[in-house]
Amino acid sequence: MKNIELNQLTTNQRRVLQVGVAIVLVVFLAGFFLLRKSPTPEPERKNETVYIQDSTLYVFDDTISIAEYPSRVAMHYPHLLMILPKKQVTHVYNLEEKKIEKDFSETILDYVDGKVLRNGGKTTLLDTLDLGVLCDKGFIQSSTEVLCLTRVTTNNVENKVISISIPDKKQKEVYVSGDIITDFSIINGRVYIGEINLHNKQNYLLVDGEKTEVPSVVSLIYEMGGEPYFATLKGALSEQEVYYQIKSGRMSEVGNKTKIILFK
Repeated sequence: MKNIELNQLTTNQRRVLQVGVAIVLVVFLAGFFLLRKSPTPEPERKNETVYIQDSTLYVFDDTISIAEYPSRVAMHYPHLLMILPKKQVTHVYNLEEKKIEKDFSETILDYVDGKVLRNGGKTTLLDTLDLGVLCDKGFIQSSTEVLCLTRVTTNNVENKVISISIPDKKQKEVYVSGDIITDFSIINGRVYIGEINLHNKQNYLLVDGEKTEVPSVVSLIYEMGGEPYFATLKGALSEQEVYYQIKSGRMSEVGNKTKIILFK
């Protein structure tokens, strides 16, 4: 009886088999590393809205207290700024993308298209450009103009909104208040300014210079769904939280008084 050969493959057959095994191994390793590198899906958000309730900001799935002065919220749509001066932190949320766009280890006044308006010592900077004035609040209107809320004189509480041209830094007064400006913003090309008379506690809203009495302090002027709104926050000047839609210079109270809707 002849011995049975254990390996009856020809040289060519063995070579084809070796190449096949190598290909299978390469495909397996490639698939393994691709699966390891594939991004982990983002967790599903439970909250798709942004609102303020009981001096707390609920922004998507984040919860931040704004009860402690001088913490505040500002909006330059589509960005919402959560400004925490005592922690020297500012969170910038992109409302359209529903996520944090940028965190700053400092307090800033405004952020748009990558440009940052911040206070540096006794003056305000647009990125690295010294504007030559200290702003309490600011709004980057365009690449050639910044609006600034500043004091009329250093030792008085009266304030004013000025326009600063970029880059020559020329100043022009937009509105000088005999009382106190509480907030301002630009929405759809119109200038909105909140004002309070500290003697009689009367509140006003100015739309392109036209003044109207309003029922509560204008703490925050903001844009939602392409329309202007203002909100009254709890604090030294108000014990309630309420918000209003601004239509043709008239105020329309919105919803219930349990929360202030900023984005939905």
